[in-house]
Amino acid sequence: MADDRLYWIWLAEATGAGSSLGVKLVNRFGSARLVYEAEIDGETDLSGFNKNEITRTRRILSEKSTDKAEKILKKSEELGQRILVPTDGDFPLSLKNLRDAPLVLYTLGRLPRFNSDLFVSAVGSRKMSDYGRDSAYALGYGLASGGACVVSGMALGVDSAAMTGALEAGGITVAVLGSGADVIYPREHRELYHAVLRDGCVMSEFPPGTEPSGFRFPVRNRIISGLSVATVVIEADGGSGSLITARHAAYQGRAVFAVPGRVGTPGSFGTNNLLKNGALVATSAEDILAEYEFTFPHSVSLGACRNALRGVDIPSAAEKAVSRMRVGSRGSGNYYGEGTYGGKKLPSSYPRKNEDRKEETVRLGELSGDLPAGFVRVGGKSETPREPQRIDLDMLDEVNIRVYNLMTPDVPVTADELVRSDLPVSEVLASMSALELAGAIEAGAGGYYLRRGSDDLSAESFSAE
Repeated sequence: MADDRLYWIWLAEATGAGSSLGVKLVNRFGSARLVYEAEIDGETDLSGFNKNEITRTRRILSEKSTDKAEKILKKSEELGQRILVPTDGDFPLSLKNLRDAPLVLYTLGRLPRFNSDLFVSAVGSRKMSDYGRDSAYALGYGLASGGACVVSGMALGVDSAAMTGALEAGGITVAVLGSGADVIYPREHRELYHAVLRDGCVMSEFPPGTEPSGFRFPVRNRIISGLSVATVVIEADGGSGSLITARHAAYQGRAVFAVPGRVGTPGSFGTNNLLKNGALVATSAEDILAEYEFTFPHSVSLGACRNALRGVDIPSAAEKAVSRMRVGSRGSGNYYGEGTYGGKKLPSSYPRKNEDRKEETVRLGELSGDLPAGFVRVGGKSETPREPQRIDLDMLDEVNIRVYNLMTPDVPVTADELVRSDLPVSEVLASMSALELAGAIEAGAGGYYLRRGSDDLSAESFSAE
């Protein structure tokens, strides 16, 4: 087993997407291969690991089969996917700085210059209005024209409208999926998927063939924000998943921008609330590019942005482009894709679709040396606690409530501490996001969450969808 990618895949699968345990193990032992070779006994120093992490570590190191990892590696090679691991020079340094850094990235297409150029993530509601469509298209077009690479999730609505704008301007985009990189989701975005691949790339931390499921999208959002110096939220209601990406960005030390919306409009509640809480105003791509013109002088040009947008009829251009690219919007008859699944469980009819590396010690989450221009190191950031709010029970399901009941009131806890044999970290993280949006818990710096309520919730106390 000379290929170290095998060990990174093994560790990523053993710890689960979104878990910080894999990062802690690599930091403790030195690399994925050394984790695999480790034996735990009474002499092993696991200081800094909580009781649950020690139990999981013992279980992981007692089950060292690489059969699954070998199948994933073989399948990736058959599909022509490139597997990025933290020892690769092309692996984004900004992701290695995260406490819950992805251990493996499966990619298709052409890798952009992650460690030298300006990356801006553009996210927003799947329920896209005309205002959201035009704003997203104009921002994507302007950012790409001005030299930025646009990162998003290729989701219905605003995300894909922004990517479409960037592609129309001849720019490079990166799509970070909540499925395998080979699985086009939503399936209506086939044209957009292939357009992204022509000059940019599609990536995922999930192995090839992984189906899109609701709990995977909040987990992948930390990668969207982590790749980017700044995140701009274009249109979002109070329960939009794009607010999760904004929260990730804030706790990762990234800048958060928001496009102002009309007061009283549901799709403007999330963005306007971000602005009230300190997000930067983005009325155009220039507002964002101006912040980084001197940090990225080799690639960012405000003049190029202005010239590209001069005389462009944005509403007309946006409408034609999203129609041509077949960009969908949930709950609207005005756009292609009405009735698409938008993160819900897919029906069974959904269509599916080497080099040796020398051993190298790598430390994640606490890099020595400089980060790419514009990025800041994570840690120590605090924020003013939010005002307590009434729990919106209609937003929660049985798994969310189980996670809530596992938390001790007023005791900070990380997602990894709540993992159980029948409750993987990906579902815990998704539940944390749902609980935060419902007002049941608060998220804090360093990956900690806090439950404020003293009473447990019961499954009978909410109405399931």
